[in-house]
Amino acid sequence: MKKALSLLLALSLLSPLYAACGTSKETTETTPSVKAADEPSAQSPDEEETEAETEARLLPDIPDTTYGGQSFRFLSREITDAVVRFYSEVASDETNGEIMNDTVFERTGRLEVQYDIKFVNDTSGDVTGEYQKTYMAGQQDWDVLIAGFSAVLGQTNNGYTADLSTIPYIDLEKPWWDTNVAKSMKIKNSVFSAIGAMNTWTDSHTYAVVFNKELARDFGVDAYQLVRDNQWNLDTFAAILEQVTNDADGNGEMDHNDRYGAVGENNDFQFHVLGCDVFVIGHDEEGLPVLNLDEHLFNAADKVCRIMNSGNYLIAERLAGKVDDVWGNGLRYNFRSGNSLFYVGGIEQLLIFRDLDTDIGLLPFPKYDEAQAEYRHTFSPYWSSTIFLPGNTETAEFTGAMLEALNADSYYSTSTAYYDVVLKGKAMRDMDSCEMLDIVRGSRTIDPEMAYNFLNANSAFVTALTDGSTDKLASTLEKTKKMADKQIQRLIDKIGN
Repeated sequence: MKKALSLLLALSLLSPLYAACGTSKETTETTPSVKAADEPSAQSPDEEETEAETEARLLPDIPDTTYGGQSFRFLSREITDAVVRFYSEVASDETNGEIMNDTVFERTGRLEVQYDIKFVNDTSGDVTGEYQKTYMAGQQDWDVLIAGFSAVLGQTNNGYTADLSTIPYIDLEKPWWDTNVAKSMKIKNSVFSAIGAMNTWTDSHTYAVVFNKELARDFGVDAYQLVRDNQWNLDTFAAILEQVTNDADGNGEMDHNDRYGAVGENNDFQFHVLGCDVFVIGHDEEGLPVLNLDEHLFNAADKVCRIMNSGNYLIAERLAGKVDDVWGNGLRYNFRSGNSLFYVGGIEQLLIFRDLDTDIGLLPFPKYDEAQAEYRHTFSPYWSSTIFLPGNTETAEFTGAMLEALNADSYYSTSTAYYDVVLKGKAMRDMDSCEMLDIVRGSRTIDPEMAYNFLNANSAFVTALTDGSTDKLASTLEKTKKMADKQIQRLIDKIGN
């Protein structure tokens, strides 16, 4: 009982913040204990219990059965170079007082009892490499594999991953799956990897804009209001960067000791372009991938390239050879020193900067212009995690049912712990940032090109960024178009759609 109550206790202690920040789930899925603590009810206990049952969480549509102690076998990644402390998304051996570790432990135990199964979690620093060896040997050692998003690319293109749309009981339309990402990843009716509620590392590595609120006030920038007034776009962003950037040490040379409007990395180019609601790869009416090499793409790319090469945007890769750690002693040093207004990176930066006395907040990526209807965000293909199943799976029914049960439970347990307790409760410093976090998470998607790499577009973007011009971008992408068309057709042929 003590372990089962630990998450609810953490939530109740943070309930005043929830009142300010709102909730990450739909109103019919709020946590009854938090509501009871904050809003005394005149209803009788029986009426309250009935209401709680009426508001009961969604349940997975799977058989009501047990499995006689069957092992639920995972191969998941082990991360040793993370700045934020690593925890397993699958299982933990014991409680240790860390909210994510303990919530994972409790969830695993709960499911083991409910379905009479046993979680087995093998780990590796090279999940796809280990899996490919067993696949080529005709072995089926694991039911589920969890790897970095980009690492799954080769397995899918080689036809080594199962089509999740054919696995019984998996319903990617349910709220415990990232539906937007699943739709973007579709090849006609097939999806080969998916992000579930258990994949909280993807939440941590969803990209947004962290900002120094004190520096913003110094320059008269009301960033939150710009978002609310639909004025947060690339032109506004560029103007602010120009206003802030300064040779702070007066030595006539801009480096990590000077003041910048923004700091980030090469990958920001493609992330900013996606933020303009531009997808290099789209889908036709049949759900097949098509190339979107149109004017809007090149206009957005040109604008982003100019901003990132303006001298107002400190880029990590350009510090190589100048500092021994371009992240810790480069970008983060600059931000910690109060020398950058915006830090473009994963939401985890707010956890990394928790010790800062400087007041900081969160913003979405700027839109292309005021006419853009929605914000768009994506995640680090390297750091974010995703789920895939062996192409030679022999346990499809069992795996489908238990994977659906695992993510359904995670939606209300580990995902809630991470989003509401860790992010909203610890990382966010005000209700405005909580509002922005909801915008970011609600607009998360992926460009299929980032997943399948048909065009090798990221390389083309980085080349343009290095050259300081998008003049050659169109011709570069056009040259790879025929190759991309062949890759798309080859993948379609492999999956039989």
